[in-house]
Parts: sequence; C-alpha cells; structure tokens
Amino acid sequence: MGLLVVALTGCTAPASGTPSAAPTVPGTPSASATAGSGSRVSASSSSPAPTRAAASASGFDLEQHSVDDPRSIWVVVDKRRPLRPKSWVPQDLVQPDVPHTNVPRLRKPAAAALERMVAAAKRDGVGVTSLSAYRAYTVQKSIYERNLRSLGRAATERLTARPGYSEHQTGLADDLGDASGRCGIATCFATTPAGKWLAANAWRYGWILRYPKGQQAVTGIQWEPWHFRYVGTALSKHMHRTDQPLLERVFGLPASPDYR
Repeated sequence: MGLLVVALTGCTAPASGTPSAAPTVPGTPSASATAGSGSRVSASSSSPAPTRAAASASGFDLEQHSVDDPRSIWVVVDKRRPLRPKSWVPQDLVQPDVPHTNVPRLRKPAAAALERMVAAAKRDGVGVTSLSAYRAYTVQKSIYERNLRSLGRAATERLTARPGYSEHQTGLADDLGDASGRCGIATCFATTPAGKWLAANAWRYGWILRYPKGQQAVTGIQWEPWHFRYVGTALSKHMHRTDQPLLERVFGLPASPDYR
C-alpha cells in the first residue's frame, strides 16, 4: 500500500526487520486514473457496512479466521486498525519463485499462491512481476518520514501508510507489475496486460485488489491497481461471488478514511 516517492519501493529487509539500506525508487504513481482496470468496484462508499453476523447469514463462515490477529490470513489493516503490536514481524517469510525487480518475501501461503498465479498468467501469455512485497516496520517508518519531508502530511497520508499500519508488514501483500516494466507504480498499470489479467483473475488464486478505484472513503488509500493482498481462495471467491471488493465491507468494519 501506499507509494509515491518511495512508498511502493521494494526492499529486502533481513528477518530481524531491520533494513540494510534505504529503499530505492522504482517509479512515481500518477495522481489520475486514466483507464479502467476491470476490477470489481460496485460497493458504494456511502452504502452502510453490513454486520459480520448478517454476512455470515449468507452461508459463508466469516468466523473462520481472526481479523485482528496479525498471524491470521484475514487480518484487516487500515488507518483505524494498526497491527498489534505495531512492530510485528511474520515468522514464516519465504522468497517466492517469481520474476521480481526487488527480491520479494511473503508469508508461506501467500508465496505459494503468488507462484501459482504468476504461472497461470504466464500460461495465458501475460508476464507478472513482483515489485515490493514484505516491508518491515523500520522500512515503512523510513519511507513515511522521507515522504513527510518531501510531500507534506496530507499527500503522504493519502499515499503512504504509517509504520504499523501497512499491509506490506503483514507479509500478505505484494505490489505487482507488468513484465514490460511499463507503468509499474502508476495507475496506468491497470491498462497493461498484467494489470488487466490480475484484475480479472487474481481472486481465483486467493488474491484481491485491496484498493479499488473510487473507494478511498472506505479504505483511506487512493486507487492502487498494482497493490494485491492475499486472503486465501475461500474468502476471495466469496468476495467475487458477492461482488464485494472491500474487506471493511465484508467484515462489517468501520470505514477508515483517516487515522483516529
């Protein structure tokens, strides 16, 4: 989540969560959305969030995993829901065998699912590249503070998560790019072969587009067609089937347009 000057940059932090060097800048996102991504964005930010109990009544068990425990593949992290503890480090990080610009690390289930998804895209003639996966608390802190100095608070908090509030720290998120290298960290990624393929197919492999277009009032983050989050196939298929792209809405959680 969250990019601009360096927010989306990939980094390979050691297991201790301490980066060996400051992250580099792979690109700067466009502030405008120039083309549709094909992602499912039907939920209006003005519509009331369903309760978790009401959603469970649909027949899908929304109590299978915790939305609070950072170890859970369903943990929901946003501007109202930091990781607890904020400095949490996943214990099962591995390197997925996928094309990458910065060596990625993800939690084991997410890494395996990413490998399957990238392989499926390749069979369809589409090249998907990992740009930035796990980021430690210390790395996110460095990115956030650097952006504060260069962009100011308003722009930074629209584009970059505070340390402890980033999905990248869960080890379940990856910023994905097109093999061509075009539009890697920009909204025009939605127009690339990889962007289109992922928007249409990521749910089949347990991944969701976490920050859809037009949903900043709920997610607190601008449209990021490159930012995908692993939730497992049970939940991703449920979200696809019910045409509900937002974790906050699925679980009946408050919108998080800004920090408390």
